[in-house]
Amino acid sequence: MIFFGLILGRKKSSRSKFRKKVHLHEASDIRKRFVLFAGVIALHSLTMVFFEDLNWWQAFWLTMTSASTTGYGDISAITFWGQLSTIILIYGMGITLLAQIASDYVEIRLIKKEMRIKGRIRWSEMEDHILIINTPKYEAERYLELLINQMSQTPELADTPIQILSPAFPEGLPLSLRAKGVVHHTGDALEDDMLEFAGSDKAKYIIVLCPETQNPHSDSLTFDTLHRLQALNSPAFIIAEAINDSNRPRFKAAGASAVIRPVRAYPEMLVRSLVAPGTEQVLEDLFHHQGDHTIRLNIHLSDVSWATVVSTLIQNDIGTALGYVQKNGDIVTHPQAHSSIDTEGLIILVNDNQVMPSTNEILKLFSQ
Repeated sequence: MIFFGLILGRKKSSRSKFRKKVHLHEASDIRKRFVLFAGVIALHSLTMVFFEDLNWWQAFWLTMTSASTTGYGDISAITFWGQLSTIILIYGMGITLLAQIASDYVEIRLIKKEMRIKGRIRWSEMEDHILIINTPKYEAERYLELLINQMSQTPELADTPIQILSPAFPEGLPLSLRAKGVVHHTGDALEDDMLEFAGSDKAKYIIVLCPETQNPHSDSLTFDTLHRLQALNSPAFIIAEAINDSNRPRFKAAGASAVIRPVRAYPEMLVRSLVAPGTEQVLEDLFHHQGDHTIRLNIHLSDVSWATVVSTLIQNDIGTALGYVQKNGDIVTHPQAHSSIDTEGLIILVNDNQVMPSTNEILKLFSQ
């Protein structure tokens, strides 16, 4: 019986007991304590007016200096009932409530800061931003630093807010990115509501990165993400990375404004496609021999204007001059039109059906 009595007399353990230990105090909790604190202040001020014969301002001043433990001593309670009221209302309740309010406020600020760092909150005030969806599986930090640095150096994007939606940084973005004002939301774009939480409906640009450049399945994930964005009617300019070129039309049909290959070493290509749509196609063509590609013509020219070089090559259907090789081997790209140059070679853009004349035939064109 004694045993059962001890069991019955033991305080029941409930979930609410543990909630008090781990729950983040909400703003409503602070408001409740603040209202109670205001009531204590008002009641004590009233007792000071009644028992100490003070005016309302003096009573309030005495109450606040007592509650804040400042205690200037210029005014104090001298009657028994006034002192008893101070002990009960201020020492017993007011100071405790004020300490709880301050503690809860600091707790909320610290935990909310931690949640921001770890990407656990919704950046509802962000708009006209760049939303980067996904991160590369390998060397994500290095690639993002290159990408963000390139955006920061691009005048059109230098001050545009940037948010990353990815599960890759559950403990927070690297300091190098946070220092540039980049924020993130921890989550997978294919999870329900994640795209809304990241503000895809208010973004100006959306970049859908390919998680694994060697895994064709990544295109399926990108395709699913584009469909979700399309369902949300996002007004953003959307650029998506595609591993398989045959998926480009499908991505365009799913709402992508531009599609590029995942070239991790050159984030400049992606940034240029944002500020100058269409240039990504020209830049991509330079990376392979099919279609338009660059070649070097080893011809020596002296005291000729760059405008003459460009116009002579175009008029004779040889190609488009992009730059020239100086005698010391340095490459100069896109010089001033009327600058006089001396070359050891020319860098020109040609197509794969280009029939190139001999070096002597090209030199004769400049001697006419």
